[in-house]
Amino acid sequence: MPNCENCGRKWAWKRIVLKTLKFTNKANCPYCGQTQYIVAKSRKKTAIFSFLPAFIIIMSALIFDLDGWDLLLLTPTLILAGLFVYPFFMKLSKENEAGLLSRETATKK
Repeated sequence: MPNCENCGRKWAWKRIVLKTLKFTNKANCPYCGQTQYIVAKSRKKTAIFSFLPAFIIIMSALIFDLDGWDLLLLTPTLILAGLFVYPFFMKLSKENEAGLLSRETATKK
């Protein structure tokens, strides 16, 4: 679970999932109110979890010859499993890495 870089407190699983469902890379710490950003490396890791259920479903359907009912049971199970594991791979930072990158390129010009 990620910790706030400002106050050091660990975020609750439920809060992380609810904050990240908004599809932004920032969230305010529930304890100190400081804006925290999801680290770029962490976003890359968690992006894999977005596509992993679809890949597993397609491969399972091809390999095990699953029918429609099996796929209807497998799909929500894999999505919930991915949603459960997602917060454990998330890291937070005080600074927005994308913002730093755009500032560096702006100063070079």
